[in-house]
Amino acid sequence: MYDVKPEVLSLLETIPEVNVVGEYPKEFAQLPLISFYELTNKESEPKLPGVLTEVSLQIDVWSKRSTGSLAQQVNTLLNSIGFRRQTARDISDPSGVNRKTMRYRGIIDARTKRVTQ
Repeated sequence: MYDVKPEVLSLLETIPEVNVVGEYPKEFAQLPLISFYELTNKESEPKLPGVLTEVSLQIDVWSKRSTGSLAQQVNTLLNSIGFRRQTARDISDPSGVNRKTMRYRGIIDARTKRVTQ
């Protein structure tokens, strides 16, 4: 099992003027906001336990305005470390806050920290 969350948090925190949380937001008082969490974290190769870990992440961009620019920045950053976007979609929120949800996947080699597909 490889914990990529600290690296993803540090990466997302480089986006200026946005709050980042590693869980579903408890409140939406300070927007824009990026939240993320793991969907899966499993052994990719049973013959090499602890070496290759398949990780899927969900990253949500929350804003009172358009989410497009922030979503593009998130996509560029995640691609830069080897994760690839599997899906992205806008989700209506009853509060009126705009939400873009994106899911990413990668296989992490614990020896080299390299992310591949």
